[in-house]
Amino acid sequence: MADLCRVLMIGHLSRDLERHMRDDGIVYAVSTLCAARTLLFAGQPIIETTRIAMEVVGAARVASVAQQFGAGSRVLVEGHLELRESVRIERLPLADGAGEVLVRVPRSELALVVETIFNADPPLPATEAQRQPSQVWWQEAS
Repeated sequence: MADLCRVLMIGHLSRDLERHMRDDGIVYAVSTLCAARTLLFAGQPIIETTRIAMEVVGAARVASVAQQFGAGSRVLVEGHLELRESVRIERLPLADGAGEVLVRVPRSELALVVETIFNADPPLPATEAQRQPSQVWWQEAS
């Protein structure tokens, strides 16, 4: 049986898309999707926010998404998860303070690769002009 790794999330973009280009010429953009939920702890509500790294791939898709959505936009995102592994070099001071040593630090990050993105804001309330009663399909005899 094949594995399935599909993700459907609703959240807010924490920042505008940052555009980048890979070595192979593929345009992509990164942002962070924040999803919040409210928990009750000892009768008090606590808001827990989860931040997820998000990547949009493709020049046309990046341009379209960047034009429609900015920081704070509420979006519905569909895509799949990818595990990104990298190694970072850090400088750490020696215990005696006489120098530094370089340390290789492996890092794993789970990224959400976006395939479709939609506006998830609730529709605005209709104005009074739009709230007029609709035509009735029956007519009372006069």
